[in-house]
This record gives sequence, structure tokens and C-alpha cells, in this order.
Amino acid sequence: METKQIQFDRIRDLESGQFVLECNVNAEKEVQKLLCVRCDVYDVRAVVGSKQIAVSGKVGVKIVYQVEDGAESADYVTEFSKLLADDSVGENTKVIVRAAIADTETELRGQSVAIRTVVSLSPIAVNPVSVDVFIAEDGVCAKRCDVELTRLFAEIDREIAVSDRYSTGVSVDKILCYSASAVVCKQSASEQGLTIDGEICAHVTYYAEGEVSQKSFSIPFSETVQAPEGASALVTATIGAQSLTVGGKDGDNVLALDVTASLTGFVFVSESEQVVTDVYAPCYDLEFSSPCLSFDAIADATAHRERIVGSVDIAEGEQDAARVLCCEVAENELVSAAAADGAIVTEGSLTACVVYEGEDGAKSSLKVELPYALTHEARAVREGDSVLACVGCCDIFAKIKRGREIEVGATLAFASDVVRTQKLPVVTELTVGEKLSDSGEAIVVVGARKGETSWDVAKRLKVTQAEVEEGNPSVSFPAEGGEKIVVYRMLAV
Repeated sequence: METKQIQFDRIRDLESGQFVLECNVNAEKEVQKLLCVRCDVYDVRAVVGSKQIAVSGKVGVKIVYQVEDGAESADYVTEFSKLLADDSVGENTKVIVRAAIADTETELRGQSVAIRTVVSLSPIAVNPVSVDVFIAEDGVCAKRCDVELTRLFAEIDREIAVSDRYSTGVSVDKILCYSASAVVCKQSASEQGLTIDGEICAHVTYYAEGEVSQKSFSIPFSETVQAPEGASALVTATIGAQSLTVGGKDGDNVLALDVTASLTGFVFVSESEQVVTDVYAPCYDLEFSSPCLSFDAIADATAHRERIVGSVDIAEGEQDAARVLCCEVAENELVSAAAADGAIVTEGSLTACVVYEGEDGAKSSLKVELPYALTHEARAVREGDSVLACVGCCDIFAKIKRGREIEVGATLAFASDVVRTQKLPVVTELTVGEKLSDSGEAIVVVGARKGETSWDVAKRLKVTQAEVEEGNPSVSFPAEGGEKIVVYRMLAV
């Protein structure tokens, strides 16, 4: 039996895990009221062991709080290390982990704020597969099929430094709140390689001459990875090192933003291989093994943006809002991403924290939850495909609609990789048995069964596929059922 070895990679979305992280953020003065909390997870790394994934990273916490003489802010960064168990993970498995903040709870404790954060970890695994498959054997008829095999071409682990400068035109007293996130916008393959375009989205709230002002940064970045034309990537972008400083002369202060984006992921190439899916022999009994194998292919890699809007009423007993001071993303969780015919359906929820000021100057805050169920057109996608997606917020705003209603809008950036799985029975082992006895019939006439192909008829009658097709030129396959099939056989004398 002649065989060959085929090698390919399976792409799997592993079971997500969550863990709780608790910390205390100390304030310089007695905290009268907590106005805003933002948590971010970044610098996420994954190390694969036997049946487990060791995930490490950092969670950054930013709070804005009210004290007797105004508003202050504080930052805190804590590291984490967690183990995710999975029996299918081996030492040759490659993994990336996407992380998000799922929930945040707070409690005031004098000059400190106790924060309880739920972090969600979503691992994606790439498993190498190697299989010896049957090619040919004398006297054996083989049904062959072309299948697209996905192979891991390269791993992506890069850092991209970006910066921007903004002149405020006035003297900056202090930074009240600062946040940054990284999103993947698109990927494109050419002769030069695979180019991944993304964007750093940052938002700064600061005091300047006694007034609260805001500035949003949108800094594009682009990275080209060496890869053959037609390659595709499964990639995620997170924030690494970041700094925001204020410099320049009074009256012309400059906000200097320096951020590092971390790109992690995989580059895949697709190659066509021919495999044997079924066999029979006109003259011999055969014993063969044909396990059903799964082959993955990147059917689509797309990025798109969606605008979501919602509003909330100020609770009774709270003062009317005179102006919005700042609006920050508190939580941004993508709950599910699914494929429909020609579309990707995403469901999740973004929670925003809005800090506002009343007519008397007193500051208050509220949370606005924006659940969403969005459908994005993607013509290459089919129902049943797997969607590996992540989401980032690249813009957020809040405005007062009426004295007791605040509207929040956000622009969400989605990056989705669509994986299509083809399942085929593939012949891997074959043994030729005893010779079949001759039926003695020179002409065989049978009725076609509905849906039968010429291969099915030939296998049933133990003749070659060519004999069926050449002897029945008027029959179209697959058969409608009932057509007369005539086969002329050569008899031994």
C-alpha cells in the first residue's frame, strides 16, 4: 500500500475562564464619593504546558474620586498569573489568549477604595496534526477529493511604539483621567507580505485653568509580516507600556502620549492536498480504515466598526446635570460571536461611567449599560462557521439630553477571524483480502437509486466508474432515481 503523510493545523476556540482579582487603591485624601472606575487588562502572555495554559498579565485600575476641595484621581497596577486546564492541550500546541474585564465592584474604605474585578480569559489554540493517508494500490479503485489544509506559517509577537503630541493652549493643572486601548482595523496580503493595520485610541480628561477639558487621540499603526501572498492572520492587539506627560511653557502645555502596542497571533497559509475518501476493488475484498478527519481553513478575516447609543435617567434625589466632565469605559465584554449566512452576529455589553457636574458645582456619577446585538455583513461567511472575535472601544461620548437624562454613544471596533471546518472520511489504512467469485453475468441491469453518483453505482456493482459512465451516456448523475443502468462485463472463459 502506497501512502503519504499530510500535515496541517487545527484552530480551536477553547473554553473561556474567569477569575476574580481584588486590590486596594489608596487615595491621598478622605474619599467622599467614588466618581469613576476604569479597569484594563494588558500585557497578556500564555505559556503552554501539558494539559494546561499558564496565563500572566497586568490589570490597571484608574479611579476618579471626590474629596472636600474637588476631584482627584489615582492609578494602581497589579500582576496576575492563572492556570487554565484543558486535556487537549499538548506541548506542541500554540496558544494566544484574549482578555477582557467582565465585571467590577467597589467599596469605599476611608482613604482607600477596595476593587473586585472579574477578568475573562478566552484562549485560542493551534494544534499540529500529522496523518499517514492511502494513495494507491494495484487493482483498487479510489475516490479522491481536494481539501484545503491550513498550516501555521509564523507566529506574531511584536511591539509597535507610537506617539502623539497635543498643545492644549492653556496651562494644565492636572490629569484627571487617562485611558488607552489598541484595536486591529484590517489585514491585507500582497507580494510584500501580510500587513496588519490598527489604531491606538486614547482619551484624556484634565483640569486647565479651573475647567475640565477632554482630548481624544486616534493614532494609526501598521506592521508588515513576511508571508506568502494569500496568507491570513489570527491576531490580537493590546496595550503594553504607556505614558502621558505634560510639558511645555505655561499657557501652551503639551500632552505627550507615548504608547506601545503589542501584537500577538499567528500567520496561516492554505495549501490544497488530494486525499482518498473511499475505496473498493472489483475483484477483491478490502478492509480499510477511514476515520473522519476535520480540516480547518480561515474563510474570512474581517474588521468593522459599529456605533451603539443608549441613555439613562439620573436617579431621584440626585441633582440635575449641568455638564459632563468625563465619560470612560468601565467594562467592555463580547459575550458571543456567531456566523450566519453572509453575516457575523455579535452580542455583548459596554458599560460606561459618566462623571457630571450640577449647577452648584457638585460632582456626581452614574453607570450606563449599553447591551448590543449587531449583525455585520460578511459575504464569505456561512452558517456553521466558527467566529473568533475581539472588540475594542475606539470612541465614547456622553451628553445631556435633558436635565435628568444622559445619553452615551460609543464606537466599537470588531476584529473577526472566521474558521470553516470541513469533515471528511479519509482512508488511512488498507488491506487487500480474498478474490471475489465471478457472478457469471455478462450484462447487469439495475435501477439507479435517488442521489447515487456514478461512483456509488460502480462500487455497488463492483465495476469501474468508467464502465458505468461510458456505458450509460444518457444518465445524469447524481441520479433522480429509477434510471436504467446497464453494465457489460467481460467474462472469463
